Amino acid sequence: MKNTPFKADSRLIQLGWVHPRVIEALKGLTSDQLSTRRKSGKFVEGKHWMKDPMGTVMWNFENLDAWIEGVE
Repeated sequence: MKNTPFKADSRLIQLGWVHPRVIEALKGLTSDQLSTRRKSGKFVEGKHWMKDPMGTVMWNFENLDAWIEGVE
C-alpha cells in the first residue's frame, strides 16, 4: 500500500457557534479563560463570540482555531 500525504476532507463538519462547554471539551479552554480573554478584548464580538437571544455567550469554533493558530 502506497503512503499518500494527508489531504483535507471537504466533507468535514463545521461546528460554527457553540456553547462554552463544547470549547472546553474539544479545545481545552475553560469558561474562565474564555471570559477573561473576551473581557480583555483578545476575542472580537461577532467574530469569536456573540450572545444568543437568552444572553449566553456562544463561541465560533472555527474562528477560535484561527486565533489559536495565529492565522488572524
